[in-house]
Amino acid sequence: MKYLFPFLLILTLASCKSYIDLKPLSENSVDNFYKTESDINQGVVATYDGIQTLMRPGYLDHFGEVRSDNSYNFATTPVGGAYADFDNFNLTSANTYLNNFWHSSYTAIQRANIVLNRIDAINMDENLKRIRKGEVKFLRALAYFYLVQIWGDVPLVVDETKDPMSFIGQQRTPAQQIYNQIITDLGEAAEMLPQTYSATEEGRVTKSAADALLARVYLVRKDFPKVLEYTNKVISAAKHTLDKDYSNIFRYSGKSDEVIFKISFKSGTNSEGFPYLNVNHDYNNTASRDLMESYKNDPRLAANVKESGIKTYYSTKIHNENVGADNTIDIKIVVLRYADILLMKAEALNETGFPNSEALNLLNQVRTRFTANQPIVQSQLSSKKDWQNVLMHERRIEFAFENLRWFDLVRTDLAKEVMTEKRFGGDRTNSASALPYTFADRDLLFPVPQVQIDASGGSLAQNPGY
Repeated sequence: MKYLFPFLLILTLASCKSYIDLKPLSENSVDNFYKTESDINQGVVATYDGIQTLMRPGYLDHFGEVRSDNSYNFATTPVGGAYADFDNFNLTSANTYLNNFWHSSYTAIQRANIVLNRIDAINMDENLKRIRKGEVKFLRALAYFYLVQIWGDVPLVVDETKDPMSFIGQQRTPAQQIYNQIITDLGEAAEMLPQTYSATEEGRVTKSAADALLARVYLVRKDFPKVLEYTNKVISAAKHTLDKDYSNIFRYSGKSDEVIFKISFKSGTNSEGFPYLNVNHDYNNTASRDLMESYKNDPRLAANVKESGIKTYYSTKIHNENVGADNTIDIKIVVLRYADILLMKAEALNETGFPNSEALNLLNQVRTRFTANQPIVQSQLSSKKDWQNVLMHERRIEFAFENLRWFDLVRTDLAKEVMTEKRFGGDRTNSASALPYTFADRDLLFPVPQVQIDASGGSLAQNPGY
């Protein structure tokens, strides 16, 4: 976070190889630390930092983009093919990047739990205490939302972990219970959080962010009346609008009213910069030709994807050329934005009654902020399936490289159809990674890391087919 991360002082909160890697703090380190409002503030910032880790290269991007038809792994050789296995549907439970994401997610959850367990005993302003609770509840919910979409059933931990041995033998919690906890956390967060902060606290979670994430959760759950309820809350709050300059949404130096929640990386600040990957050698998340061709004449292509010097393509949303002395870059990873609110509402309206003129208007608001784009008219949509095709196309080109594509394909039951048809995630004629694959039903979820199964004493079950 631009203003938050320079104050990180408690990064020792996480790194242990015990079950689900939730490091219990010693009595001295915890009890002696959480005494003041400042201590709590630092604990909250550490939770943001835990979420920031999930946005680094090789984490969420491989689940949300490389797994889909949007991007691919250019070469199989780096790190023994562990990145390419996401792309080629060749994952095993031994893949280290699965465990990295699992471990880092539960690290963030542990940090949130520590704050929630300690904050009530702290003498501090009650309104600020309420806000800080809302922030970490949102962040915990966000971590669990990624976990449950990736693995389905996962262990539910909502209390501070002090004894790692207490988790040996624990089993995975049914996904429905995970979603229930996510919805509870976000609902409570929405009641606790403000709509705005002072300029010095820019980047913290707002009430609209909690409502927006609730809308996305309900979209995955196919509860369309709830999607309408929470998208309408964001719209009626009137705090966000579509940005006329698409590139500005992702520009680090640009302030965009379209952004509802983002994670910022600042180069040269306590290792909080985004790792720089030379665009000529960013093998791990390369735009597929299929994605680029899907833009046709849409101006978002030029604002999103550029060609490198070796005929591969990279996204400017996650790259810039202003590299700091520590070989990192300033960048912001957008997690929630207003265009998604409009398209989620449009989707929910059509799911509750097709055809729907309001839904079409919402979709066209997103499309026609670019004057080169012609609006979609109802005569082009003869069926609900036509509408889904148009909507999914719009979501794909609007949100490419924002880690949504794979999860969109899964929640709409299109993953098998799309990935079986495309075989290689799009034409990859210039790639050493163009391996054939067979998409199976098991691939809708990811394998549970074997490290975690072993640490649980074998009680943590593997997903079917792995």
